[in-house]
Amino acid sequence: MHSEAGVLILIFVSLALIIGAGVRSLVKSIQLPYTVCLLTIGLCLGYLERIGITEQYAPLLDKTLALVAGVDPHLILFLFLPTLVFESAFSLEVHLFRRIFAQIALLAVPGLVIATTLTASLAKWMFPWDWSWALCLMFGALISATDPVAVVALLKEVSSRKRLETLLEGESLLNDGTAIVLFTLFFGWVISSQASQQISLVSLTANFTWVVTAGLLVGVVAGGLVMIWIGKVFNDPLIEITLSIATAYLVYYIAESLHVSGIVAVVALALMFAGIGRTRISPEVGEFLHNFWGMMAHMANTLIFLLVGILIASRVHWDNPESWVTLGILYIGIQIIRTFSVFILTPLLKRFSGGITREKAIVLTWGGLRGAVSLALALIVAQENLLPKEIGDQVLFLCAGIVVLSIVINGSTMSWILARLHLNQLPAAKQATVDKAQRLITEDLLKLLPKLMGNSFLKGADWDEVKHNTGLLRPIEVKDKDHEPNQVSSQELTIAFRRRLLETERQHYWLQFEKGTLGKQSTNKLVEAVEHALDGEPKIAPRETLYRYWQTPPLLHLLRNIRGIKKIAVSLSFSRITLGYEIARGFIQAQDHLESYIPSLAPNEEEAAAVKQLIAQNKLKTQEYIEQLRNTFPDLVHTLETHSAIRTLLNRERTVVKQLLNQAVLDKPEAKRLVQNIEQRMARLQRVATFAKPTSPEELLSQLNWCKNLAVETQQQLIKIIEHTLYSSGEWIIHQGKPFYGLGIIAKGSIEAYEYHLGKKFRKTLGPGELVGTLSLLSGVSPGDYQAMSLVNMLWLPGEKLKQLMAKDSALAEAIGELLQPAYNS
Repeated sequence: MHSEAGVLILIFVSLALIIGAGVRSLVKSIQLPYTVCLLTIGLCLGYLERIGITEQYAPLLDKTLALVAGVDPHLILFLFLPTLVFESAFSLEVHLFRRIFAQIALLAVPGLVIATTLTASLAKWMFPWDWSWALCLMFGALISATDPVAVVALLKEVSSRKRLETLLEGESLLNDGTAIVLFTLFFGWVISSQASQQISLVSLTANFTWVVTAGLLVGVVAGGLVMIWIGKVFNDPLIEITLSIATAYLVYYIAESLHVSGIVAVVALALMFAGIGRTRISPEVGEFLHNFWGMMAHMANTLIFLLVGILIASRVHWDNPESWVTLGILYIGIQIIRTFSVFILTPLLKRFSGGITREKAIVLTWGGLRGAVSLALALIVAQENLLPKEIGDQVLFLCAGIVVLSIVINGSTMSWILARLHLNQLPAAKQATVDKAQRLITEDLLKLLPKLMGNSFLKGADWDEVKHNTGLLRPIEVKDKDHEPNQVSSQELTIAFRRRLLETERQHYWLQFEKGTLGKQSTNKLVEAVEHALDGEPKIAPRETLYRYWQTPPLLHLLRNIRGIKKIAVSLSFSRITLGYEIARGFIQAQDHLESYIPSLAPNEEEAAAVKQLIAQNKLKTQEYIEQLRNTFPDLVHTLETHSAIRTLLNRERTVVKQLLNQAVLDKPEAKRLVQNIEQRMARLQRVATFAKPTSPEELLSQLNWCKNLAVETQQQLIKIIEHTLYSSGEWIIHQGKPFYGLGIIAKGSIEAYEYHLGKKFRKTLGPGELVGTLSLLSGVSPGDYQAMSLVNMLWLPGEKLKQLMAKDSALAEAIGELLQPAYNS
């Protein structure tokens, strides 16, 4: 076999993945973090290569390890960072990230600047090598980049504390980006210092701002373009996954080639995929895409931690006692600095997004592990020809030592820390909810047990062993004692119950979206409303964030009063009606769904009754709006319900085809053709416009008695000057005495009119075809107050234009005069 570079790289990748699979199989039994084990194995392999053991007994492995040990540090960054950064950001809950972004930003920017400055001071005053300030700051930046992958993995496994996980991961993402930016700036300063050049703090600050902002812009622009592309693809995982991979690497490369932050660009891109991208990516592809990136990140972490171990053992000089003493001082120093950085920011952290507890602050402090980013930056320094070799060796030794010590000591002891802080278990209220669900599962199994015991094919089973292995030997009453109700306050149980209901509601919207019965925009709005209700104390009702979609927003109020933009305002208004109906329908279906979960999740009967009442309020409010739409825009409701029915049947058709495939009634090629045909119809259905449309002026005028006898040309002129306007229920249309000159025709909906005559106030209800503001043609002011009682589509004839037409057509003038007569006499 030829031992060329390509073959050796292939051998290393294959060997690393096999080692990773073996470690993952054993890691639970040995109670050590996965990354700690991989780093240790990498150190052993690198050491064996260094002392010549592999050269003597495994020459091919020796060549492979030698090639890996000489890898370009820039390649490490360009090869692994896009994958690790994209997967980490893509797996975040965007809503939670947005909520605690202030905390993340505090830790990642001011926190890192504090850590960099203090580490630089430590290096300047405690290291025996008399480094320059530029070199100390560069070292402080590279050694302050955190990599808490082991800690986050442990948290996900033992306690499911999403806020803490997001805080750690979010800080690491932005922290790495900030560290690389600062390192690049300070590294340039170091090189300039070696060349006897100076650089100002102002220029460093300006460069930092530009690098971060431009990186963000690159990510957002690329994300927007790829979202448009993916939005036009229907259920093609090959295209959608390929675009995510290619874009992640391309964005990183473009940003770095422009000398801006590649990490910030990839984070922005991934957050767009995780946010608005969730409804752009085909529902059938979404879960697979997450699993794919999870696998990519696992492979990258496996390779990179083995690689880091090999690099450290192969390239770092271990024979200088002075360096070992300095490493000990540095390790203790960075722990103190990390503690101080978190402590000094704690008052500010407590002010944002629910604050931070002492226990979580300790996890943040001890979880500040160092990893591949720091080592790659140290290797860049070690390979720089403009720096003295001893400086590069010193930086590489210290960085490698800190990476190993932080991962081995901090990483392996984190489970003990979590246990001491009681963070290795669910919060009591959440655990009570889980216990109740477990009891329901047990009850279901106990009901099934007699049927199984009576099955003729299972009569020979050892039912005591069956009960023992399924946990059914232990009575339910005993399980109840695991978490006594008095250990958890009723308020905590209520909050946990309502939060769980809202999370169930959010998931139901995604299920509706996956079935195709809920559109992209309406899904986003409904999920956003649930996440808003989850902020702080969970809120079942009322849902003001949803109700606002059933009202005319201030911007449309403004637009419809601006000449030249009125038509755009009308179009946006009708689009909003369509969105409002979809939201209302999806919301009421979710409320029906929630009611079915109340008996199994409610902590007590009182809370169950209270939540049922809140859900009933939601349903009543929503049903009122839907009925308004049915009465005002029956054609829209008909179209949307038809669309939903078609998609439901197409979903069922696809499911039946897949069932027949699993039962071998259909062969795979036949089933594939059938599914393709069904999905083509789904794609066509998705492209069909389902927007509400304004009433046709021609249709309305043909139904008005005073228009029927007008000349065709006059009717056409009237149609040209008509202006559409849409009003929400309860919205005031015109106020009495205000300047107004025109004639309104109600196309759809109803209006409450309050008109004044001889000091008295008269109230009447106006419906489709009736006129509004007739006497304004005489007075130039509104003759009364007019309020929309439902959704109202109004057609306005502006007074000045109508006056011009009346001057040309006496029949029109006579018809308008007849309209004014009864209004004037009243």
